Amino acid sequence: MKIKLKPEDIWEEYSKGQTYNSSHDIYDNVEKNENFYIGEQWKGVKADNLMKPVFNIVKRVCNYYSSQLCSDDIAANIQPFDATEANQAYCEMVSDRVNAIIERTNLKSMGRTNIRNCAVDGDTATVFTFDPDIETNDEVKGDITAEIVDNTNLLFGNPYSHDIQTQPYILVVQRLFTEQVKDMADEYDVKKSDIEKITSDSADDYTADDSSDELTTVITKFWKEKKMVDVDVDPLTGLMRQKTVSSVHFIKTTRNVVLKDDIDLEYQLYPIAYMSWELTKNSYHGRSPITGLIPNQIFINKTYAMCMVYMTNQGFPKVFYDNTKLSKLSNDVTKNIALPNMDMAGKLIDAVKAPDFSNQITNLIDSTIERTKEFMGASDAALGELSNPNNTSAIVAVQEASTAPLELQKLGYHDFFEQCVRILVDMIACQYGNRLIKLSDSQAKALNLVDHTEFIDTNTNTPAQPIVMNGQIVMPENNPYVVPKVVYKTSTRFDFSQLKNMNYDISVDIGQSTYWSEQTQVTTMSNLFKDGVIPDPVTYLEALPNKYIPNKQKLIDKLKGTQNNTNITTPQPQEPSLNPYNDAEAAQSNVDMRAAPGQVGSKMLQQVYQESKNKYGGDANDVSKMPSSNGS
Repeated sequence: MKIKLKPEDIWEEYSKGQTYNSSHDIYDNVEKNENFYIGEQWKGVKADNLMKPVFNIVKRVCNYYSSQLCSDDIAANIQPFDATEANQAYCEMVSDRVNAIIERTNLKSMGRTNIRNCAVDGDTATVFTFDPDIETNDEVKGDITAEIVDNTNLLFGNPYSHDIQTQPYILVVQRLFTEQVKDMADEYDVKKSDIEKITSDSADDYTADDSSDELTTVITKFWKEKKMVDVDVDPLTGLMRQKTVSSVHFIKTTRNVVLKDDIDLEYQLYPIAYMSWELTKNSYHGRSPITGLIPNQIFINKTYAMCMVYMTNQGFPKVFYDNTKLSKLSNDVTKNIALPNMDMAGKLIDAVKAPDFSNQITNLIDSTIERTKEFMGASDAALGELSNPNNTSAIVAVQEASTAPLELQKLGYHDFFEQCVRILVDMIACQYGNRLIKLSDSQAKALNLVDHTEFIDTNTNTPAQPIVMNGQIVMPENNPYVVPKVVYKTSTRFDFSQLKNMNYDISVDIGQSTYWSEQTQVTTMSNLFKDGVIPDPVTYLEALPNKYIPNKQKLIDKLKGTQNNTNITTPQPQEPSLNPYNDAEAAQSNVDMRAAPGQVGSKMLQQVYQESKNKYGGDANDVSKMPSSNGS
């Protein structure tokens, strides 16, 4: 497929995308869904005499969806195919870098906005870019940024397919202030004559903004091109091996000016993660659950409005009075009705109460609200709206069962974050270059990155001074407690371009982060530790959420240091003994029962020989005169 790069051609593709969205009512549905979500549910209704109550079950249900699907417990785990210690260390370093990007870009908190947009609009997308101006305090500057894009500002080249990575091209649309676009063009070294051509765009039928006369549409077009890249040298032939890859290109234009010309990003994946709430056939746009909920919401609001009007007008008795006998009647709650000659019997005033409306109306409203939430998967039990929550285990069971209809959306959210992680790894491999990264002891040990060797006194767990003899470091002769300790590097430089030719698997670990799940986790871990299933306090503390124990890491480090000191076995110097039998009494006491130099056997054996010498005569120190073991 031939890729069009002229600004007018790209603008034509943009207009075609808008026409497709308009034919599927994407713009109207998104605007209506947004209004109903934020509470503007009477927008455009001309009814001046009608009260306009809002019972926003739409927002209640969408917030429930967000709380059930979104999670802050997200981590990337990269595993190598060839699971050597070195490859494992490399993949751990890349995993640490990806997790650091997730934290820095607030990708976890952005996930809540993604879920909200997906539930309200039907789709959500996150676009990743590399900003070369971000300071990293390293020789290499620049880092990855993330931005959420509305589904109305994302146009696919093939709108009949929802697979984003197979699209022939993708258009990302932005509405920016005209002066901001001109500054951007000047930063990209666009000609002065072309900068003057940048003007604001008139508002069209699809763009709902109040400052259209001050805004300019900027279109970023992504597409893929195949090319050959070098892999490595063949050890048999000595020739460079190559492979065919798809490389992502992009161009940035306005309606008639190219801001940034064709650039090869070298990415293999489009830097865009995309998610739909409910897939629809032959369309890349998904369907929002609000779209089918709006008629119910309108019925609830209108019925309540009519009930309120009736109660206002008919809730109080109507007062009638004879205006031939009373000139006027004051302090009226509703309008008083004057009648001439109201009663021939002489009654001056009377009151008539209108009949109450049927209770079936309020029952129908309550039933509509209840059934709407039930069919949307947000029942009273799921929302915690129970008047008598005695059976807590039953409540938990009902809540877990109520989330079953959201399993497809939960899997879609997990897939969305896996897309994000794969895109980050792809961008890291192409943009990061050679950077300084932190190392753990296990990673440095696996890569054999030794910084220096020091000696530790195991008795005091403090550094010890070694002895140098003949230019060689030797152990102190009279101090058996000193042992050498290898100290590994805490940082090193790593060339992230190695990831382009590295085989690895990517898994994204996502867990729930709701308050109920955290409390359940704490309770379960505490019970396991109390019952002895988890005997190690370090393991117990590491499993607890950080916010429950301040300075948890310092406590863990202190416990680890205490365990290390306890596990140290101090060698005891021993002299060889000629006694082939164990001395039980000596073993059970703390008294040193060894013989002095020049004597044979233990002190107890010497005592026995001395008593024998006193009784039978002889020299106890003369080994040749000792009785043999056979009694001779």
